[in-house]
Amino acid sequence: MDELEVNELDSVEGFFDDYEPTSEEPLEESVEEVTEDAPEPTETEDTTETEEQTSLFELKVKYNGEEQTLNEEDARTYAQKGMNYDRIYEPLERLARMNGMSVGDYLNQLNDTQIEFEVNKEVDNLRNDPKYEDLNDEILEELARSRVEKTIGQRDKDYADQTQQRADAEQARAQREVDIFLEEYPEFKDKSPDSLDPKVFEFVKQGYTLLEAYNKFQRMNVNNSQAEAKQKVSQLNETNKKKSLGSTTNAGSSESDPFLNGFLNS
Repeated sequence: MDELEVNELDSVEGFFDDYEPTSEEPLEESVEEVTEDAPEPTETEDTTETEEQTSLFELKVKYNGEEQTLNEEDARTYAQKGMNYDRIYEPLERLARMNGMSVGDYLNQLNDTQIEFEVNKEVDNLRNDPKYEDLNDEILEELARSRVEKTIGQRDKDYADQTQQRADAEQARAQREVDIFLEEYPEFKDKSPDSLDPKVFEFVKQGYTLLEAYNKFQRMNVNNSQAEAKQKVSQLNETNKKKSLGSTTNAGSSESDPFLNGFLNS
């Protein structure tokens, strides 16, 4: 099989690295007709206190034949990677098929071709360096290959460090959100996340911070309570009105009033 033609690339490790997938609501006005105080928003039921806060989400998966448990953040990260992988895999599979190879063999050949390209480039650099003019081609290639392997290893390390830094930054951001929330609502310090209504986390997924999401949830409860109280008062007023009209029809003359009867039955 003919070797693949590969344009000049910066690194093996970085072959696919450049790919990247691509307010508050105002409070409703208080109900003026409500004659009773609107009930305070009810707190969600307390769950059993635990020494460690437990995750709201756990997903069991198998990887390399071993079962692993992912929390919500890990599952979201791996799901995103999987979606990105699918978008890359389809054209990659097509290219491998065009060359009569499996995807694994095709990637291995790309990797080997890239390494040889970088080795040959380094050999040319060494030949142009007066310090190595007395070395034969075999020694030059060995020296060049050693340098390339070291460079690739450093690239891999740098990429891993950057990935870890991003993960640490995300973890720190989430912890700051939790700290700010607990400072505002210290009663949740000894409670698990299960003590918060799931709607709060739906707001978090929409882009709200934990504190913003909880405050939004509280306002929603207040507005709902006010609307329910208003409806109850309206129903009570209607009931009293009907009772008042009923007592009026029974008072005075026992003779039937055709006009009043027609009005009440209309």
